[in-house]
Amino acid sequence: MASKKSLIKSKALPRIMVYLSMILLLIGGYFFAWQKIYASSFYPRVYCSSELKLEGLSWEEGESLLKILVKKMQKQGFFFKASTDLGQKEILLKSELIGLTDPDLSRRLVSFDVNKTIKNAFEIGRQDKIWGRIKDMVVSFFQDREVELVVEIDKEEMIQSLKKTFSEIEKPPQQTQISVVNGELVLTSEEAGFILDYQTALQELETNLKNFKNQEIIIPVILKEPEIKFSESENAFKKAKELIALAPYSLVYKDNQWELPAEKIISWFELQKGGLRRVYLGFNREKIHQFLQEIALEINLEPVEPRLKIEDGRAVEFQVAADGLILNQEKTSQLIAQALLNNQQEIDLIVDKINPTPLPQDFDSLGIKELVGVGDSNFSGSPSNRRHNIRIGAEKLNGLLIKPDEEFSLVEAIGKINKETGFLPELVIKGDRTVPEYGGGLCQIGTTMFRLAINAGLPVTERAPHSYRVVYYEPAGTDATIYIPHPDLRLVNDTGHHLLLQTEIQRDDLIFRFYGTSDGRKVVTSPPQIYNITDPGPPQYIETTEIPPGTRKKIESSHKGADAKFKNTITFPNGIVREEIWQSHYSPWPEVWWVGIEEESEETIAEEKKLEEEEEIN
Repeated sequence: MASKKSLIKSKALPRIMVYLSMILLLIGGYFFAWQKIYASSFYPRVYCSSELKLEGLSWEEGESLLKILVKKMQKQGFFFKASTDLGQKEILLKSELIGLTDPDLSRRLVSFDVNKTIKNAFEIGRQDKIWGRIKDMVVSFFQDREVELVVEIDKEEMIQSLKKTFSEIEKPPQQTQISVVNGELVLTSEEAGFILDYQTALQELETNLKNFKNQEIIIPVILKEPEIKFSESENAFKKAKELIALAPYSLVYKDNQWELPAEKIISWFELQKGGLRRVYLGFNREKIHQFLQEIALEINLEPVEPRLKIEDGRAVEFQVAADGLILNQEKTSQLIAQALLNNQQEIDLIVDKINPTPLPQDFDSLGIKELVGVGDSNFSGSPSNRRHNIRIGAEKLNGLLIKPDEEFSLVEAIGKINKETGFLPELVIKGDRTVPEYGGGLCQIGTTMFRLAINAGLPVTERAPHSYRVVYYEPAGTDATIYIPHPDLRLVNDTGHHLLLQTEIQRDDLIFRFYGTSDGRKVVTSPPQIYNITDPGPPQYIETTEIPPGTRKKIESSHKGADAKFKNTITFPNGIVREEIWQSHYSPWPEVWWVGIEEESEETIAEEKKLEEEEEIN
């Protein structure tokens, strides 16, 4: 009997193997047919949203449909609303900040990366390992695969825009404070308050956009209890009265002296929480820094960096180096706080010496003997403030030396961008307001420096193109945007010798030149290839009281979107070849118009508010 069972098993085994082989052949055949059918299209049950099913579509078709959805969201803008006991506010933010006088200051608040989103969707089911692909094929019979929209939000800039509108209906908690009432030092009582949770609102916006939703965002209200209580602050208050009784105090540096009166010190007082619920007397460091900034204007002395220029084919020094001075505000503010608490009436300021970079006496040892690269750009049509800023930026860079193997940062080289450093502001629309902002024209500097680095064959370690095409930087793909503190333009001097930067303005042309020692490298740069050109869409209209009611003014021209790329090939004397592909993506930018409206009177605003309240009740 046992032998008969064995015989049956021996006959059944080949049949099972045959069936398994047939099943595997069927799966394999189906898999390869599947791969062929969807070789150039999206796999089944792949979605970008409930509105966009990608199955069977080509890359181009999916990208085209996705752009329609994105344009719809961009056109709608992003609506925020908040209500507190102090009233109700709302604002519609557009996806971009608009520079009224300089396109360099126009930038995206919300950026959608259509290409990366489509790429992520197309890669579903296309794993490197075949078993992974088979698994994805089987999963697609039972499960939808949805891809998130790739979106980036400039949260810091957006929060600033929101605060400008909603801060009026916030009531931050009032801590117990030391202040002066009727000429007497008093301790005021604390009071609870409420603030708006902007971070949570932006997280909700980001989640919505990733899921292709653009809904009204209600900014949450957070009730805030004060941390510093009256009942815990009496000992600190006693210390404050003791300290003020000894005023005025003095700040001293060499033969100079600045008086520190009681009124100023009182404005710095800040009750601070310690361990075991203890409140102690402290100082607001930011306010001390503001006071020290005024003193710093009298003390600070910029170091004079040595500068070189080319005369008769060789480098000569035209600016002799000199030491600088800087008031160390961080250490000095700490010293002032400690000295006041110790009743020390005379306080020495901490001033640091800044040493410039020394140059060797033998200029020839720097290796600056020939032209190694040129970069230029044209800024015709620029308004006067923009021209001024370009000139100031170029002057700051002229004669600058970059050491061998040094990574050069353009943002660091230009330094602070403000009124004190000679720059002029431009106007930018942020939310529903027009505000001045510094930095206009500096992308002309960035673009010219990028072109110089490319033409000299230097490694560029950081570069960001503009978010849309700017007329000053055509042809597209050869520009570089800079903004303090980021993005930056960075490059490395790999020539083995110093590089000397010379800047020049000839009418409407900005020209940068690098002098140094050529190592024989040859640079070939292909003309930019511009493709994927997209229309900018309909104009945007922004209501404003900046122009007369009933009038219109175009503040931004339209720009078609596009992708651009070019190749830079650097061939070294030893035969090594370095190829670089520089790619840029430019979003379409619509034409923007101001539409003049009448400024609403307080009576009109009150009437509209009353109507809104009646509608809510009904």
